[in-house]
Amino acid sequence: MSKTFYPDRRKLLKQYSALLPCYMAALEVFQARLKAALGDSGVHFTMKCRVKAFDSYYAKLLKRKSGERRTGEAIPIHDIMGTRVVCPFLDDVEVVEICLRDAFAVHEVEHKGAERTFREFGYSSTHLLLEIPQDIRGQFPDLNLKIAEVQVRTFLQDAWAEVEHELIYKNSNNITPMDEPLRRKLAALNANLSLSDDIFQEIRDYQRRLHCELNKRRYSFTAQLDGIKPGLTAAAPAGPAGGNGKIGAGEELDGDIPELASNNKDQLLLSALNAHNEKKFPLAIRIYTKILEQDVPAYIRALVLIHRGKAYFSQSNYRDALSDFRAAAKCEPTNNRAFYHLGIVSRILDDNNSALAALQSCIEINPFHVDALFALSGVYFDTGDYPGALEYCEKALLVEPDSVSVKEFRKLVISRMKL
Repeated sequence: MSKTFYPDRRKLLKQYSALLPCYMAALEVFQARLKAALGDSGVHFTMKCRVKAFDSYYAKLLKRKSGERRTGEAIPIHDIMGTRVVCPFLDDVEVVEICLRDAFAVHEVEHKGAERTFREFGYSSTHLLLEIPQDIRGQFPDLNLKIAEVQVRTFLQDAWAEVEHELIYKNSNNITPMDEPLRRKLAALNANLSLSDDIFQEIRDYQRRLHCELNKRRYSFTAQLDGIKPGLTAAAPAGPAGGNGKIGAGEELDGDIPELASNNKDQLLLSALNAHNEKKFPLAIRIYTKILEQDVPAYIRALVLIHRGKAYFSQSNYRDALSDFRAAAKCEPTNNRAFYHLGIVSRILDDNNSALAALQSCIEINPFHVDALFALSGVYFDTGDYPGALEYCEKALLVEPDSVSVKEFRKLVISRMKL
């Protein structure tokens, strides 16, 4: 074999060392461009960058040249400038990939999955070969690279990659096919990490669905208050009230109800909120009641009682709504929402003394509950205490200075005070 086939290590080291400052400076600029591309993604990521050490570069070069001898195909090394984007959840990885595809010319994308050999208990990772933008290459005339590698992983994937690199990749001669117990432990660890990522993603998806349904509930309740008695809430509805009214307050539910078949409390709560948002109040009440029949923590019981109370409220069943809000406040005395809703129903029923006591309890727990502050202003106004009404209007405007409802009510209070 010709001597020209063998690379001159000393010569390559000298060349590589001379280029190293250029690589590092270019990588810093490239990293800033990556961060800008991901800035509006909503992903909470961390970023690691490195220029490949010469020993690693040389080892890969020899491996590539050996492969070239067998196949006749030269394979360039594209990971001299490498960046790793690490994020919390699996769907964050997808978001980052989409953002990078939009912002850069992509030469190759590889979605690495679980490998079949013990040498590479390959945990999932997304590898992208991105073209270094022309303007960055123009800043560094000596830069002899056109492509940089970006790896995108979850935190757990990154943890496995670091461990795998130390235990397996760098010490491949220390693990043999006969190390069956060790192989099983590594396989179990890999499976557990992969399962953990899946579970984290499931929890996140559940929280998103739950928050979506809860937000719909709040918007719907706000709109309903404005329809019953103006001045009960400081803000107009900020989103869709939801619902198609297929099953209303007076309709009956006959036959088997699929939503009631589950005993999973999380799924039951989502089903109840969804039925509530669809204005299927009898169904929502039945599901809330099924949850309350189970052994649930106090804070969950209070939450469900509040929502069942809202469902009763939506049916104008103020007696049962009041009962649920009282039970929620007793169940969780630090839950300001329970006292707020108790105060609202009391005010609708013209029980100003009870409304005043409940709303005062609410703001003692949360002094910045703007709707409670505004509702207190209304109670004082109804009882003829205009200075008290103005005081709580002013407090509400300090918290929410752009509230049109509070501003208009403040004008009314001042006009009464001038009479």
